[in-house]
Amino acid sequence: MRWITSGKEFKEIYQKHYTLSGDLFIVFVQRSDLENDLAVGIITNKKIGKAVIRNKVKRRVRSFLRQNVSELKGIKLIIKAKPEAARASWQEICLNLGKLLFELN
Repeated sequence: MRWITSGKEFKEIYQKHYTLSGDLFIVFVQRSDLENDLAVGIITNKKIGKAVIRNKVKRRVRSFLRQNVSELKGIKLIIKAKPEAARASWQEICLNLGKLLFELN
């Protein structure tokens, strides 16, 4: 798994994607040319809260992905947190992301 950091790659996924939406997150998905490639970008904007809250949400998403990465291959994801994610518990985040990633398969 690699992290998407370049603006160019974010823009590419935004232009050629399909979208899955849940209660806490929106996932932008693009199929990758490489079968074993998994690229992930996480977006939290200021509507979620101050930097401490935004970073907490990102840490939780990264932790969930590390635990469940074996199921995902050959895709590029951008995970955008909704403001409700700031108040969500760890279990709610896992449940919501689990449902969205299950829909990918």
